[in-house]
Amino acid sequence: MGTQAYPELQGPASGDPPTAPVYLGPAAYYGPPMHPAGVPPIPPRARSNGFWVGISAAVALGIVGALLIGFFIGRGTRLSNDSVQGKIIQQSQADQIAEQQALDNQKAVFARNEARAITSARKNAYSAGQTAGFTAGQQQGFSNGQSQGFAQGEATGSAQGETAGFSQGLNQGACFANSIFCSGG
Repeated sequence: MGTQAYPELQGPASGDPPTAPVYLGPAAYYGPPMHPAGVPPIPPRARSNGFWVGISAAVALGIVGALLIGFFIGRGTRLSNDSVQGKIIQQSQADQIAEQQALDNQKAVFARNEARAITSARKNAYSAGQTAGFTAGQQQGFSNGQSQGFAQGEATGSAQGETAGFSQGLNQGACFANSIFCSGG
């Protein structure tokens, strides 16, 4: 690309007041240089089918060869069937032991929680029963005490009244019969 050309500015004329320069905007961009208009570009020649078949066969053989080489080289690093079976059995036994330990731990936790729940329920039931029994016993005792007190009071009062009445009756009967003793004389 070349240098951009700007229009030449005119200087102030003698005696004219100076004027502001006029901005004409950017120059047009025409893109990269092109080939001469008369010569078209030459297209590449197409490859034959034999070329592509040969390339495909070479790539396929390369892949198969790499796989076979990897198989035979990696064979020494792989475990034998017996070794794999032994590791599977070891892992199975380790899993069974871990599972049994987890179940035992879970059973112990459940047993502790159950014991706490039973103890708490027992305490709550005992407290509730004791409160209800105390209230019912107090009410029953009050009722029984009142009725027994009434019955005992009635029996005692009756007996005392009978005795007092008998004594008084004797005294008054004697006074009628013998007025000297009653009048004090």
